[in-house]
Formats: sequence, structure tokens, C-alpha cells
Amino acid sequence: MGRVAASMAWRVALAVSVALSSTAPVQAGLPRATAPDPADAASPYLLKIQSVDPGTDGGTDPGTGGDNGGGGNKGGRDPGRDGLGRPDRVEERRLTRGDIDAILKDIRSIRLECSNYDQVYRIDCLRQGIENVVARMPDTPEYRDAKQILTRASRQLNTIVTTYADPDAPKLEVPRTANPRFRTRRSYRAVKRTALPKALAKARAVVDEAATQLLRSAENSERRYAHYQQISTAIDSTKVLLRSG
Repeated sequence: MGRVAASMAWRVALAVSVALSSTAPVQAGLPRATAPDPADAASPYLLKIQSVDPGTDGGTDPGTGGDNGGGGNKGGRDPGRDGLGRPDRVEERRLTRGDIDAILKDIRSIRLECSNYDQVYRIDCLRQGIENVVARMPDTPEYRDAKQILTRASRQLNTIVTTYADPDAPKLEVPRTANPRFRTRRSYRAVKRTALPKALAKARAVVDEAATQLLRSAENSERRYAHYQQISTAIDSTKVLLRSG
């Protein structure tokens, strides 16, 4: 009888122990494992989408600059469009009808002004006129070559004037109203009259070279060539100021 009672007591104790072991984690604040929350499973993708800046390198479209495409441009920007998706107009603004018209007027104004002066002053007048044309040309890559060529021509003309300068001749002070397109205060140096034929010949050679270089520098661009051809023709026309006699 005592053995039966002991066996029953042991079974009761075992049952209580099992019951307590199954409820202890809940009471200790440790929830049992449950199925993953669908919202939690989607969160990594949500964060990834939100972290992509459409204007940076984070895109994944192979046509808009993503690393996965291998051929997209950096930042997802179409090189032919501006930041708002419109066609990029920078190239078209670089060469305009207004720009070339202004340049041609500046060159014509050199002829109009310098033709009024004695030939001994004309080389320096032409030199300063070309220098002023360069200063007024658009500061864009399309006109860089033209500016370099004309700057070189102006410096070469300056060397001619310095080489054959007449120290006894007064400087020609230009009236303020002589040429409103250029500086209002300027003066021109004279070359020696005895050296005038040689100086004029060298000046014509400088103008010839500049006109030729303008054409050659734009041979690889049809759009640029049309503008440079007109500038070349206008510069070449200034040789009328350098005729002997």
C-alpha cells in the first residue's frame, strides 16, 4: 500500500513539473516562436527602395546610370537632356546668328575707323581693333580657337609696330566718338614712313596667316566652319587698310 502511494505521488509530481516547464517561458516574458510577420519580411525591400536617389549612382536601370547596366551614364542623366528631362540646349547656344553678326560688325568697324588715319598709324589701329574683337567674342569653347588665332595676330602686329616705330611721330589720340564699339580712350603709334612698305607687307602676311588658320581650325566641324569662314573673310578684308601707296 505504501509502495502504491509513493508511485502515485511521484506521478503527480512529474505531471506538475511538466506543466510548470511548459508555462515558465511565457511567465518569463519569452514568447514562443511564431510565423514571420509579412510586414517584417517586406521591410528590407522597402528600405532599399527608399534609399535610392533618382539623381545619383544608385539607380539600377541599365539605361539610366545603374551599375548593373554597364553602359549607363553616371547619375542616371541622359547626356542629351538637362536635369528636368528636356533636350540639352547648351551646344545650340554656343554658335548663334547674333554672335557671328556682332563679331562681323566689330571687324567692319575696324575698317571704318582705321581707314580715316594716315597709313603710318593703321597697323597699330588694326592691332588694337583685333584685340578688341577678341575681348568681345563669346567666351565659349566653340570660339576658343578663333580667339587664340586672332590674339596671336594682334601680338604679331604689335611686334611689327614696335620694330618699325617712329619715335619722332606723335601718338594719334583717338576721339571718343571714333568707334563706339570699342574703348573710348586709346591712341595709336606710328611706324617710320621710310619703313612703311616693309611694315605693311609684313602686316598683310600676318592677316593672311590668320585668315587661313581660321579656316583650317574649323575643318572638322561643319557648324563651326560656317562661322569661322565668315570671320576669316572679314579679317582678310582688313588688308585693304594695308595697301602701299
